[in-house]
Amino acid sequence: MTIGYTGTWAPKAGLLVRDTNSRSKPIAQSDKVRQMLNLVGNNPVALDTAKMDQMKLRKQLTGFDPANVSVKSLGNLSSFLRERGLISDVTALTLTNAGDKFDRFGIATDPEAKFNALEYFALQLDNIQTNNVKGNKYANFLIPEFKKAIYVLQNLKTYGESGGPAVRPGKNVEAKA
Repeated sequence: MTIGYTGTWAPKAGLLVRDTNSRSKPIAQSDKVRQMLNLVGNNPVALDTAKMDQMKLRKQLTGFDPANVSVKSLGNLSSFLRERGLISDVTALTLTNAGDKFDRFGIATDPEAKFNALEYFALQLDNIQTNNVKGNKYANFLIPEFKKAIYVLQNLKTYGESGGPAVRPGKNVEAKA
């Protein structure tokens, strides 16, 4: 499956007319997602894993896969993390509003349908940056939140896959003598 423009629309005297002169080459979706995720990178301290270990959350997050998650489960997980003080209210809201099938009122049409949350946020981040280039200054405020959502999803996957308590980067490890 490819996504991209096969043509553009140009305004002419109050009407939108298809511009057939410029043809863009379709870009494979996975390549664009991979590129955006590489640009975003990783932030291993986006979640406080030491606090998560103290709360004994590893068992509940084992097997978490952001590439195969439903809108309902991601919303429940974001509320769960927010209630425990692991993510901010804005990040929880960003994760809760993720999904690709909504009705005209913004309600998920199929909350149990699985989707790739990392791909969703990477494509949304690309769209936001494209709109920012076109003059949408509101996008400047959304970029850090979408990046944080990607970091949280990546860290949850890593945390669920790891076997035991991890040492948080930047913390000094005291040796027992």
